Amino acid sequence: MDESIERGLKKPENDDVAKVQTTETTKTTETTKVVKDEDDGITKDKTLVTETTTTTTEKTESGTTFYTQIKSKFEQVFHEFIPESLQNNRKVVHAFDNLRENVLKKTNDKSINPEIEWDAEVRKSNELCEDEKKFLKERKEFIKEAFAKYVGVGIEEIHVDDIPVIAFAGSGGGFRAMIATTAYVRALQDSGLYDCGIYFSGLSGSCWNLATQYSSICATKENPVQALLDFFKENLTHNIASPKGLLKALSNNSSPETAVELVFGGLVEKKAEGLDLHVVDVYGSLLGARILVGHDPESQRLDFKLSQQRRFIEGGKQMMPIYTAIHHNRPWKDSLDEKASAFVENYEQVWTEYSKKKDHMAWYEFTPFEVGCDEQAAWVPTWALGRKFEFGKNVNRLPEINLCQLIGIMGAAPSAPIYIDVRQFEHFLPEGWLKTEWKRLYEGAMEDLGEEGRWKFEGHHLVPTAEVYNHIYHLNPPPYELGLVNNQILELIDAGASNDLPLYPLVHPSREVDIIIGFDCSSQIINHDFFEQEQSVFTSRKGITKVARDVENKYCEVYDYVPNGKSDGYTTPAVYHSTFCYLPYLPNDKVDKTFVPSTAKFASFANFTYTPDQIDLMVRLAKQNWLEVEEKVKGVVIDAWKKKRDKRLSNSK
Repeated sequence: MDESIERGLKKPENDDVAKVQTTETTKTTETTKVVKDEDDGITKDKTLVTETTTTTTEKTESGTTFYTQIKSKFEQVFHEFIPESLQNNRKVVHAFDNLRENVLKKTNDKSINPEIEWDAEVRKSNELCEDEKKFLKERKEFIKEAFAKYVGVGIEEIHVDDIPVIAFAGSGGGFRAMIATTAYVRALQDSGLYDCGIYFSGLSGSCWNLATQYSSICATKENPVQALLDFFKENLTHNIASPKGLLKALSNNSSPETAVELVFGGLVEKKAEGLDLHVVDVYGSLLGARILVGHDPESQRLDFKLSQQRRFIEGGKQMMPIYTAIHHNRPWKDSLDEKASAFVENYEQVWTEYSKKKDHMAWYEFTPFEVGCDEQAAWVPTWALGRKFEFGKNVNRLPEINLCQLIGIMGAAPSAPIYIDVRQFEHFLPEGWLKTEWKRLYEGAMEDLGEEGRWKFEGHHLVPTAEVYNHIYHLNPPPYELGLVNNQILELIDAGASNDLPLYPLVHPSREVDIIIGFDCSSQIINHDFFEQEQSVFTSRKGITKVARDVENKYCEVYDYVPNGKSDGYTTPAVYHSTFCYLPYLPNDKVDKTFVPSTAKFASFANFTYTPDQIDLMVRLAKQNWLEVEEKVKGVVIDAWKKKRDKRLSNSK
């Protein structure tokens, strides 16, 4: 049996989004038979004969295959802009000819994908996995000296159990957030606090920061954060959708063929696994070309697997990254098919009541160890993400999903539901008649739909979400439950549709984070009310009472998160007291009176091009804002350390 079939892969006869069209003609004339060619798409074979000619072509809506379109665009740019002597550019163009064949051949290569020999099971628990427990212990030992230096005492005064668990949280906001979050942590490095961190959670643009920082491009350097800023200055000169810029990104290295394979190979794999490709998947590949490709792609194969980031955090050498995305749970879409519904008593009645429930967002976290959601208390090894599962076990052995597709999902803000788009639109309408009239018209239309009709309308996604196989599909034997466990596909999107900061995984019931330092580099900071609204939803869902401790300085507001035992009935309630330091990326007259990050044209969410001078400006602003509150945050850290120390000593008596 063909190995690719045995492992659950299909080698498609057609390209990714191609449609097969067949025509038949019978005549005596000069006929032209069209056949495929690997170099330029077609060849023509002319004969004089009476015959029936059947012509089969593969076409997209534009008349060409997906890979041919990419190749054609590159060839156009190549001939217009690129000198004949630059052979690396030719290699990029022609790398698409054999892309599918090369990718599928490597799919079954155990030296590249050792995980295809392993089976995975769903872990049903909200306890931390053993790998994370081991990391936590090692990280505290590793940072013991740095922590003593930061709080200003001798290392002999530090007991590892007293070291507070500090987590950094980077917001969404596209490349602005990616750069500004990096700028903040660079400032924290100078103060010594960065070296005391244990977790680094990212959302949307901050996930892109983590993807590059925890790659061999940066993580192998003496100062990974500074290396990341230098990489941005060198590589953010062209838009991700610019053919010329993409050609430059894929060719400016030692192996353009490998770069194309790593960046676009995930698309081939997804299609071969039976999943539909959407614009978000292509978006991820374009992002990957810009932020994941270094000078030696052949040595970077591990960088395109999230699970392999564990090699940089072994022994507690660096913080553990936590990436985020959300699944939009819409009860009215969770009906059972006829066969499955036969196992549910009074199914029609049960379904009628269930389908009236309101939608909600389920938060998923992705670490080098596991992927899952505390709402379901179900986790799988990261190397198994992308496989089909049923009854808690994988039913095939596929390679780990490509990191390009994950960063596309994590930053897929356009895939948000309609009500998020409407909210964002309203946020940026100027106060006055226009905004009032818009709200009146919109609310009137929604009133006509009724409450349930409004939920369903606003719950639609105008831009299709990317598809990932659901590891909790039919998690338990029949009778099947209504809900996500009955869906074979997860539809994950940018977590910013729920909250612009990745706070949910940091109040995981078993993680026991003491201090959360959140860098809000989103556009929401233009109005503090937006922050309060998101905080209200978050704290009510997680059963937290938010108590203001020190909110006098606008560059850092400090709150206590006190668990109250409640929740929204879906997610797990918080159980551990933590302190939240909120650092909004606000303008500062000491740096540049004219630079307002949330509204500056060059720092808009839709901009993917930055100059070195613009990056330097963003670094200076983060540095100055941090200097305004550095001592305040240090006081929070020292206070948390002393409380843990005193509690330990009290319990030992």
